[in-house]
Amino acid sequence: MDDTSRNLDIEAMIQRFQERAKAVRKRNMPPVAGAERAAFIKQAELDFQDFAMIADAEISMDGGILMIDLRPAIRGVGHLERETLAAMENIANARPLDSLDALPADGAKVRPPMPDDGNDYEWDVDFGWIEAMPNERP
Repeated sequence: MDDTSRNLDIEAMIQRFQERAKAVRKRNMPPVAGAERAAFIKQAELDFQDFAMIADAEISMDGGILMIDLRPAIRGVGHLERETLAAMENIANARPLDSLDALPADGAKVRPPMPDDGNDYEWDVDFGWIEAMPNERP
């Protein structure tokens, strides 16, 4: 482990970023106008975003490499948290976009297989498979 790894206090680093994010929010507006004022406001917004993002990240040291995990921490166990975890897992396990080659490229709709439940069906362009109407005989 090098000197940087041994001397880096990650909790103190997170605390400093939290303090910086709060300081940016409380920063007074200097007496500037026009383009200078707009640039100052833009920089304050970026400073807050950067400091808050690092302050909320999970930070660790792995073999002398500073690891910053910016994924949102899910701390609760409620319905929304479970849904968010499931969505994040689905995104992580998503197939690459080359699987889209199987889709029709001529603008045609994908036609799912016809239901196999013994009924007669016909294909409708707008609604997909619909149950066929029986022939009415006079």
